[in-house]
Amino acid sequence: MSSHPAVPARIGIDGCPAGWVAAHAHGVTVAEKLVDLLDSLGVVAGRDIVAIDMPIGLMDSGTRACDHAARAALGGARRNSVFWTATRPAVWADAGHRSLREGHAQASEINRQHGAGGVSAQAYNLFPKIREVETLLYERPALQASVYEVHPELAFAAWQAEALGLSEDALAPMAHAKKSGLGAHDRLALIFDRYGRDGFEATRQSHRQGAVADDDIADAYAACYSAERIAAGRHITLPDPPPVDTAGLPVRICY
Repeated sequence: MSSHPAVPARIGIDGCPAGWVAAHAHGVTVAEKLVDLLDSLGVVAGRDIVAIDMPIGLMDSGTRACDHAARAALGGARRNSVFWTATRPAVWADAGHRSLREGHAQASEINRQHGAGGVSAQAYNLFPKIREVETLLYERPALQASVYEVHPELAFAAWQAEALGLSEDALAPMAHAKKSGLGAHDRLALIFDRYGRDGFEATRQSHRQGAVADDDIADAYAACYSAERIAAGRHITLPDPPPVDTAGLPVRICY
């Protein structure tokens, strides 16, 4: 019996209150820890493409060029969906026994000291997951060849442009915010047309909204779409070429 090489996987991942949610060819998978999620999906470093909606690559001072470029590319109302990523000293500062409010205040003060302004509540809430991703890439360096930072609004903008028959490098940002009724409808229409409804509906039945929200699942599918573009060599990298941070990670957003 002849053997055939496994088809490389294209996986999109977003953070959620339950941990992490991944969209892929076989549906949707949820796990508390990122390492367990990748292991459960059998990710092979260097073969599979993992596109994740989480900052990878941190500046020691100042703001990231990729965040500026992503906001400029989206323009209009969607630009604000790209949070300013905090500096490495702020993300990795030891909050000790401080309360959430005190830890946030400390992070903002450290960030200001490193020329990047205060840290938004949304950005601060990402710190544990940013550290989780970087720790995994440090402990399993081979994964660095497979894992790419993406942003769902850039993915949806490229996806909608494709649906409209625009040029391959065009963007058509979504007209409505993802948490609005019209915004959710427009994003799910793209998802259901390309991937079907089964993965979304099965996840909705097995996980409550407080653990995995509709927009978490949608954003994972957007990341999956970007993973397909990356695998096909059709993606855009912001900026290109990207700088590399002091941990050796590229500071980029791909879509």
